Amino acid sequence: MPFAKRAAALALAACLFLTGCGAPAGDDSAPAPSPTPSPAAPAPADRLVLGYTPGDGFNPFLTGSTLVRQNAGLLYEKLVEIGPDMSIVYRLASSIDVLDLQAVIHIRGGATFADGTPVTAEDAAASIEAARTSPLYSGQLANVTSVEVSDGAVVVTLARPDSLFSYLCDIPVLKASEVAAAMPTSSGRYVYSEGGVLVENPRCLFAEDGQPAEIGLAEVGSYNEMVSGLTVGSLNLYQTSELNDSPSGVASDLSYYRTNNLIFLGVNGAAAQDNAMLAPLLGTAAGRGLLSQIIDRRVLAEKGYYSRAYPATGAINSFYPCVLAQQVILPEAQHTEAEARAALAALGYTENPMDGFFYTADGQKLTVRLLVYSGNTYKRYAASLLADQLETVGIAVTLEQADDFEVFREKVLLGDFDLYIGEVKLYNNMDMSPFMEGGGASAGIVQSEALSAAYDAFRSNMSAAGAYEAAFAAEMPFVPLLWRNGTVVHTRSIRGLTSSISNVFYSLGQLQFVSADS
Repeated sequence: MPFAKRAAALALAACLFLTGCGAPAGDDSAPAPSPTPSPAAPAPADRLVLGYTPGDGFNPFLTGSTLVRQNAGLLYEKLVEIGPDMSIVYRLASSIDVLDLQAVIHIRGGATFADGTPVTAEDAAASIEAARTSPLYSGQLANVTSVEVSDGAVVVTLARPDSLFSYLCDIPVLKASEVAAAMPTSSGRYVYSEGGVLVENPRCLFAEDGQPAEIGLAEVGSYNEMVSGLTVGSLNLYQTSELNDSPSGVASDLSYYRTNNLIFLGVNGAAAQDNAMLAPLLGTAAGRGLLSQIIDRRVLAEKGYYSRAYPATGAINSFYPCVLAQQVILPEAQHTEAEARAALAALGYTENPMDGFFYTADGQKLTVRLLVYSGNTYKRYAASLLADQLETVGIAVTLEQADDFEVFREKVLLGDFDLYIGEVKLYNNMDMSPFMEGGGASAGIVQSEALSAAYDAFRSNMSAAGAYEAAFAAEMPFVPLLWRNGTVVHTRSIRGLTSSISNVFYSLGQLQFVSADS
């Protein structure tokens, strides 16, 4: 590959592969810690205490800190929330109508900011505009070309159709006059008190019976300082960074929520078409479909990811209502060993009864190179399990482990693999462009006009989601494996938190504090 083309490919995917993750993500840490942080008082056993960085403020449009985004879920109400079951829950938006290149967002009546000022369509429009240029939200709103207010509703114009645009509207709503302020007026369940705590907002439409009356704040200077804060007891809950394995300890517990982080098996089908040994398995749709049917995803989820992921049954997250009961990568479709061996023979390979592996007509053992970034514990273990599954049915595997992520990423982008375990953080509208021609996860993928047309139809109308899934299964350009769970770490005294992909604090109504011996 010429240097200019290679450099362009690397630049294109630089924002897509973050330790195996995909869509552009913000800084998962706060600023660098101070050299000598002052000691913090222990968190009370009966009160929620969260980390925060005063210098970052609370405005989620002004920073890339996901800690600010986490805490903003308490202070600023959104147009919509995405529920734990991946359904749309309307909040400040009463409804959203999406047709072709236009989305009309209707604003709920009766909602106010903490000072009693009504929430208006102008506030919502200004918030969307601010989000479009913000570090945390600009990527998911890149398809928006204009935002205006008409007849009391927000009219959003799109560059291309997006039937799931509502899933991108988990946007906090701030006053139009305060979208650039460090401490905007609250529109959510809590308001900031100068005493360094969050207290209930009595004017919030979405307050819950049983939610804490007060939430404490503990100053932190970095993600690591937040992690250690739970250990020493200065705070008692935090959302884990996507860039790290989820920690746990004797004094902590873990809660999970569904995400759109797709763990997949990249297939270098394009290169395999010119390789006599690999062409039947990786270079054909039938071979890639067989590869998918060999894999036991439940084992990968339960053992490789310690139940911190769940099986992918299609290209779209299986919990999305538009694909319920319409996906085909199901446990009952998984081949037995005998079925897999028969299918490999049907592809033209010959089984050697002496060693149990398959060979080509000219005597080459069917061998695939499986590339994995070994710096991630889960992916490394999943790769080992996957290799065992393939070898059980007669496909030899050479496991190539890259302990330097940049080396791993460059190998992928240059097509130096047969298979690799990757991860992409898809936007919540199931934007599959990372896998399409020119996308950051498209290396080696065989592109298909039929699949592209099916995807465009789905983008135009969500009722075509089932047809897209069928077209995807027929081509299997890559193999979806798992959807990774998000993780919240907290002390064992905390129970009853309900989180979702759009808000760690989706529901606090069942939050309880129990004694250690309960």
